[in-house]
Order: sequence, then structure tokens, then C-alpha cells
Amino acid sequence: MIYVLSCETVENGGGIYGYDLTEKGELIQLAYFPCDRPMYAVKCKKGLCVLLRQPFEKKNFSGYFYVDENLQTATEIKSTQGVVACHLCVDNADVYIVNYLSGNIVKNGEIILQRTGKSMHPTRQTEPHTHFVDKTPDGYLAVCDLGTDTLAIYDKDLQLISEEKVPSGYGIRHLVFSKDGKYIYAVNELVPSISVFEYANGKAKPVNTVEMECKNEKANGAAIRLSADGKYLYVSLREENVICVFEVNGEELTLVQKTDCGGDSPRDFNLFNDYLISCNEKSGNVAVYDLKNGKFTDDIKMDGALCCAI
Repeated sequence: MIYVLSCETVENGGGIYGYDLTEKGELIQLAYFPCDRPMYAVKCKKGLCVLLRQPFEKKNFSGYFYVDENLQTATEIKSTQGVVACHLCVDNADVYIVNYLSGNIVKNGEIILQRTGKSMHPTRQTEPHTHFVDKTPDGYLAVCDLGTDTLAIYDKDLQLISEEKVPSGYGIRHLVFSKDGKYIYAVNELVPSISVFEYANGKAKPVNTVEMECKNEKANGAAIRLSADGKYLYVSLREENVICVFEVNGEELTLVQKTDCGGDSPRDFNLFNDYLISCNEKSGNVAVYDLKNGKFTDDIKMDGALCCAI
């Protein structure tokens, strides 16, 4: 099942939608779980682990919970111990979450690591803004801190292993690893670009940054995905409203094409077989694009479309 999140209140259709994608590239709804303002979700052994922007009445902390793969039964909501949780990863029984506005990393809603520092952007980088966390191929955690331009590697007890920087003011946002685990490809939000790092044994070495040519001066980087065969890198640009496709050869990236995202503000997208599914937040739609034929095959209305978990 493919899961798409609508970051609206339940009253306005918010929640988690489960779909099947047909051979013709059409999304058929199979399930729906109502919840207010889900931000991000990842698949795991328990089904789906989901972040909620602000589920508690008396405090502005975000929350997280599990729901089974059929979107029927959910656990209680736990606090993320921070404001505006935006990304998470699940490692067996452990859940790691980054709270964007709080600039921290939290393990299981209990262990909190507060980051410090800033960078040069006058409004977006006055303090830490953790935006991404995921497991590395060798068992560590990779964290992107947009507010300090930092890629940080931690062990699973949140002890710092190493840190490296993208160019000052670029605002590292999300990343993916190459198939062999030797390279990291990170999308920068504030200056639309991809920073490439060599990676081994918990340490990242910056080797290249490729800026993306944009017609819109307000363009900013959002999501990044690697094709199943590891040969192509896909990056979404908001305001520009395109998906950039790069051919990958180690640290070298070659732009192959730019594809319309099918809407406005592709905050997240994902790849499923030969299709690209784009969540276009501002236009409130989910567009399905056939990568082989270069055509859109479906377009469904969804206010606040924010995340696609596969």
C-alpha cells in the first residue's frame, strides 16, 4: 500500500490515505485513517509510524504514534519533546525524531539532544533547525541541520561521531545514500543544490556541490530520492515546481531533465516501480507521473498533500 498524508484537520479531510497503484498508474483508495495534521510517516514492522504537528491541547509539542498497515488500529500518541517535528526513522523498537523549530533530536520521546549554533541566513539560520534523521548503512544516524548547514553523524545513543558542513547559507535539508553506501547526496533548501559527500565509518567528507539553475529566484530544494537501480537522483524544487533528474556517477552528477511536478510546491514525492508520485502542498493535489512514457497518469485532489510513504 502507498500512503499519502494530508496535513489538514480531520474536519478538512486531514489524515492518512492508503492507495493501490494500478498498472495504468491510477491511485485507488483502499483505506483512510483520520488524524489532525500529520507531517511525515515511515513504514516499519508495526505498520506506519506517523508524526503529528500539534496533537496536544495544552502544549505546542508535536506527537507520534503507530498505526497498522491497513490503517485500522493506532497506538496512543506520545510527545516528540519538541515543536514542529518534521522527520523520523524507526530502528527496530527505537524511534528517532527531529523537531525543526526546537532544533533537537529525540530518541523514543525520552532522550533529548539539543543542537546549538547558527549560520548566515538572517531569518532561517539564527538557530539550529534539525530537518532530517535516518539510519546510515553502517549503523549510525545521519542528521541534517538546516539552521547550521551541518551534516552530523551520531551513534544510536545520540553521541556525536562527526560533523561536516555544506557551503554557508545553503541550508542542508534531506539526504540519500548511494546504493553501495560510499556516497551521500544531500539536497540544500536555501540555495537549491546538491552536496555530495564521500562516506565511510561514520565520517562524511564533502567532495562536490552542484547548484541547480532556477528561473524563479524563490525556488528552494525539498525532497530527494534515488532510483531503485541507483543510477538516477531525483530532487524536487518548490516555487520552480519541477523534479530535477540527475545521472549519478560517484561524486559526479549530470542533469538529465527537469519534469513538471503536476502542481504547486512539491514538498515530497516518491518513486514506485516506473511511477513518480508528487505531493503538491500549495495546489492541494497528488500527481502521478509515468517515468517511462513521460506522461501524467492520475491527479487526485488532496488539500495539504505533504508526504508519500512507500
